[in-house]
Amino acid sequence: MSKHMIGNSLTPNPAVANQIAVFIDFENVALWAEQEFIDFELTPLMEYLQSRGPVVIKRVYGDWSRFSHYREELMNNSVDLVQIYSVRAGKNRADIRMALDAMETAITRPQIQTFVIVSGDSDFGPLVVKLREYSRYTLGIGPRDVTHPLLVKACDEFIYLEAVLGEMHDLHEMSQPTATDNETARTLLAKALNVHAQRGELPVLAAKLKQTMLLMDSAFNEANFGYSQFKNWLETNTDLISLFLKEMQLYVAPKDYSVPGDLDLRPWEGSGAGLTSNGHNQGGNGAKPAISPSAALQNIPIDPATQKLTLRLQYKQIFNRLKMTSMDFGTRRDVLRDIYRELSERPNQRTTDDLLEELCLRYEAQGLIRSKTTLRQIWQMGFRQRAFDYNDQVASVHVPVRLAGEIDSEAAFVQRAESGFVYAVINAGLDIDKEELAMILLNARDQGDYIQSLLDDLEERGLILYEDQRYSLPGHSAIPFADEPALQLIRYDIEHVQLPDTLPRTQEKARSLAKTAMLQRSQDFAASARSYLFACRLQWDAVEAGDPGAGLEDLRWYMASYASVKAGELSQIHRDYANSRPYYLAFFNLVQEDDPLWSRMRGLINPMLSYYWVNAWRELGLTAANPSHNTTSPAEIAVSAANHQNSELQRLWFAMTQGLAEANPGLLRRVANQIRLNRSESPIYAQVADTIEQMLMA
Repeated sequence: MSKHMIGNSLTPNPAVANQIAVFIDFENVALWAEQEFIDFELTPLMEYLQSRGPVVIKRVYGDWSRFSHYREELMNNSVDLVQIYSVRAGKNRADIRMALDAMETAITRPQIQTFVIVSGDSDFGPLVVKLREYSRYTLGIGPRDVTHPLLVKACDEFIYLEAVLGEMHDLHEMSQPTATDNETARTLLAKALNVHAQRGELPVLAAKLKQTMLLMDSAFNEANFGYSQFKNWLETNTDLISLFLKEMQLYVAPKDYSVPGDLDLRPWEGSGAGLTSNGHNQGGNGAKPAISPSAALQNIPIDPATQKLTLRLQYKQIFNRLKMTSMDFGTRRDVLRDIYRELSERPNQRTTDDLLEELCLRYEAQGLIRSKTTLRQIWQMGFRQRAFDYNDQVASVHVPVRLAGEIDSEAAFVQRAESGFVYAVINAGLDIDKEELAMILLNARDQGDYIQSLLDDLEERGLILYEDQRYSLPGHSAIPFADEPALQLIRYDIEHVQLPDTLPRTQEKARSLAKTAMLQRSQDFAASARSYLFACRLQWDAVEAGDPGAGLEDLRWYMASYASVKAGELSQIHRDYANSRPYYLAFFNLVQEDDPLWSRMRGLINPMLSYYWVNAWRELGLTAANPSHNTTSPAEIAVSAANHQNSELQRLWFAMTQGLAEANPGLLRRVANQIRLNRSESPIYAQVADTIEQMLMA
């Protein structure tokens, strides 16, 4: 262990002893993120690692001619960019160089005890094994669906990249892999407790229990289940365990454990008191609420104080989904004001990219750490609320931009941008609590008047209505998207489905049916579609009746889920490809990039899009690549179809893609970006991307 001199004695230096070196296979994770429609950001990853100790080596490996748009954020995080030239398209050459650098670091820098390997490539398994032979602690981070189990098992600890990036917060939709993984983790918990029972170490300190679980299975991490602390995950498993408190530290024992009289233990009541996973007090900020956010959706009688807390949690979830947590209030306001001033003084003279680049350089010169990613997120606030004018051209970061005509002051621009959060709350079907909204948006509970001004602005622009003491989206019913053309087939199915007489007409039953449908979908499309359709009808009726807690967001989730399995039933079971298309398009219409469903259902977007296009081959009796194969991305399928030798296939693909452009232009634009990123000597890729862009401009 490295030591430093204090007076005449040698004292361990914790900051040196816990040093971390991180090596990132950037091509592996960035290409995965592009294909999964995830905006890969390094800042959350680095913040997570820095919370574990000082990161003294940060190296990322990639061909930076392909990933130039990431370089700025990487450099803002003081990361060393190691250039790895691509010999040919699709060949990642980072593994050998990363392995050499990691081993050199292990040999020459004994003070670095923790090595972080960010990749999903199993080729790094031997590297991790060798690092452990050198007594180094290894932490692996990689994408959930593509990381090889051999790499996971080789590490001392492994965490999914989605968890680090905050992309796994919507686990309540009960996907089959998540349910299976959770049961595996619960089994691991029971086994670890049994180990300590055999040693006579019950109750065991929570931190020690987690260490045992990691030794038994390096893939366990509470973050993979959406929990920021081990304590929070334990609290959800109190049907298996008992929790106790002693001297502000948390202890764990089996459910049937009887506390000996000589132990000064008291039962854990779940109030939190800010305990971390190792039992230390952090103050009140970490306390767990007494009721889950979903309680309001289940017709459970709750008192007003608890109902207010539930509403606050739901607001925070929307705030997180809009990625507004990555910017503090001061930064957000400063950047919005600077954007307004720049566009007021020099309208139509710069593109979005040019303007944000100028601002980024200005902030850097001022010593302000504001990444271009943060600036883009703030820009998106105004973009979502149509605060910009692109002069009758398709909105793009490459088109000259000015302020929308009705924006006549700095205050009006800031108000327009920030109104998007309030709009998202109303779009989710939630009640309005101006004090709580002000606290989340402005960090000031007494700014209810400002929230009212945002509501007034939205109402003046015709985006919301105020009727019967409640704000809602405009429409002919309580369901504002009921008349959306792309959803009429689903609406017909919902209105004409016959519910069994014995089926309880409650929202709780709707959620139970949705859970059942999720479990059925991998085995029986027809049964899953039926369960989802019943859930849709129950929730639809509850929303129209104005039942307490009947949210539009859950209704949209059930409808999108139903569309996905109904499309699968028609295309994969009945081979009725033409009639499956409206269900695919309904799914894409519901799952928009700026909608909460985007993150909640992201795992379905890629396979749905792949099957949607591959069905063009099947409809014409042609053989196509298997879209379930990991290497067959929507971008590759699009290029193959657009340049197929069969002209009839080309025409069908073009017509299907035009339908997608109408249903979800943002998704199609992302596919065009993927195609451009897929470097190839052939000009075909650029041509297909241009074709898609032309569709979007039509």
